[in-house]
Amino acid sequence: MKLARLAVILAAVASCHYAAPDLVYVPDNPGYVEDVHPLFMDHCLVCHSQPPDHGAPSTFRLDVYDETGGIPGAHIYGSLALSDIEQKRMPPAAQADPAEGVGPNGELMLYLWVNSGAPLNRP
Repeated sequence: MKLARLAVILAAVASCHYAAPDLVYVPDNPGYVEDVHPLFMDHCLVCHSQPPDHGAPSTFRLDVYDETGGIPGAHIYGSLALSDIEQKRMPPAAQADPAEGVGPNGELMLYLWVNSGAPLNRP
């Protein structure tokens, strides 16, 4: 039983191995459309879109800004995504290798976005 669980965990981590380089530029006032969505495309949307994949929950989506079909979007779940990224819980490959995460500039951009009210577009 433990071996089966380990195999599932390893498969999930391996399946979400989509590292992209850290951001070169962090805008002062990031917006979802211009900045956050592309970062999510590089690191999150393989699992956290519609339909969810690789065991991701179906209770939220990061590929859309607003609620869609009764499922909250990135505007609502941005702070949770940031927390999971900062804690190296997401993306799953970051648990084994921090270089597989979004990088310090990606974290900073998400922090700025969330703390400015998670705007749709840059001001």
